[in-house]
Amino acid sequence: MLSVRQALDRIYAGAGFLAGICIALIAVIILAQIVGRWFGIIVPSTEDFSSYLLGSASFLALSYTFRSGGHIRVTLLTNLLSSNFQKKLVHFTLAVFVIIAAYGSYFLSFLAYESWYFHEVSQGYIVVPLWIPQLPMALGSMLLVIALLDDLVQSLRGKTPTFIRLEE
Repeated sequence: MLSVRQALDRIYAGAGFLAGICIALIAVIILAQIVGRWFGIIVPSTEDFSSYLLGSASFLALSYTFRSGGHIRVTLLTNLLSSNFQKKLVHFTLAVFVIIAAYGSYFLSFLAYESWYFHEVSQGYIVVPLWIPQLPMALGSMLLVIALLDDLVQSLRGKTPTFIRLEE
């Protein structure tokens, strides 16, 4: 039986894996377009699908990158503070970031829902329902909120948050 910690780590890793697949698919699509041009074949909607995949990859990678300590953190000023104040600052910034990320996640989810509800489609050669490329963005933003809450709870319990532990 998986613990909650193991399940969350697998979900974050799975989202990172899906982001990697999206990047690989972008490379395949662009390569198909390049090779197609050599032979006079037009590959339709390559820009559309590449941009959908880039948005999906960017958002799906957020939680994995955060949990693996890959986001840039500037510690020039925080290193001058006492360790007690640093902990309080971490609590505060994580709480603010949770609120901001939850706000963004809510509206990305609402955007995908509206696109589904109103049957919005893309304007390219290949018509795609817009909720399909918007859904991975909403999912990735939700996973970021969960990862931030995860670290906030760890921090409030007195443990060092994962993103700080990995920097040391």
